[in-house]
Amino acid sequence: MTENGELTREDIMIESDMEVADDNENQIVAYVETWFDVDRKFGLHTRDEAETWVNLYARYDVVEDSVAMEYVISRQHEEETHDYIPTESEAEMIKKAICEKMEEYYDCTPEEFCRRESGMTMH
Repeated sequence: MTENGELTREDIMIESDMEVADDNENQIVAYVETWFDVDRKFGLHTRDEAETWVNLYARYDVVEDSVAMEYVISRQHEEETHDYIPTESEAEMIKKAICEKMEEYYDCTPEEFCRRESGMTMH
């Protein structure tokens, strides 16, 4: 993470298990492994909470060419979901990382993945 708190490519890894969003066949949902200090990045204080972790997800809309993100704080008996608006460079980095993982694991583009997985014509 840069000094101003912006994520870099070294801070994340896109998991290969991606899916098309249930509510939008033009969006790919990807789990983002966090290799950075989530407390610092999101202004949290979870480090000292037992059985608490933070999961980060990206939704890449291949038609809009946009990325929306959310993080989920999971505790033993509850979950909290919060939106995260990535900076322009973070969004570009996430899109590129999703495209790379898509090519590596699915041998297709994100657009092809959406068509194949949803079985629909993209709008």
